[in-house]
Amino acid sequence: MDFDFGAEFEAFGEDLKGVAYEGEHDLVVRKAEAGVSPKGKQKFVLTLEFAGGPHHGKTIVDSLYWSPENETAARIFAQNLKVLGAPQDWIIATRPTPEQIAAQITGTKFAAKLKADEFNGQPQTRVSYRKTLSATAVAGAPAASASAAAAVSLDDEVAPAAPAAAPAAAAPAPSSDNPWAA
Repeated sequence: MDFDFGAEFEAFGEDLKGVAYEGEHDLVVRKAEAGVSPKGKQKFVLTLEFAGGPHHGKTIVDSLYWSPENETAARIFAQNLKVLGAPQDWIIATRPTPEQIAAQITGTKFAAKLKADEFNGQPQTRVSYRKTLSATAVAGAPAASASAAAAVSLDDEVAPAAPAAAPAAAAPAPSSDNPWAA
């Protein structure tokens, strides 16, 4: 008998299309990788795991792109990092490398709204980062709390949360190989 992709895909149901995950969910960042897009933009590729509900343990992948040429996109990027446990004031004060930011956000549990979307003709799941539920802080970074970070999304009219308290750690000297440094 020949392998039947149709039967395999049917067994997954809507999961393969990404639409089965629509709605409000609690997610955990299981893996965060810093990188650069083919167009030269700094990015983070996140593996997000469902922390409960009918999809508990399943994962989706999302990417965050730094687009300083677009003020709205830059603001959403910064708010998403804040929800994930890497607030702007910590980034400015400590000058972490992209890899250190990835380490900082790994393990963060957050509330999200998922929506089926399409990008370049391919189905995808759009993630709106709502609020921090719990975060694992690294040395010198403040632990995020549920009230400390609220999200801004292209889909929402949510006001940014109040800024977090300044971290106590001393900032390392910026290096020329750090694309995030001023």
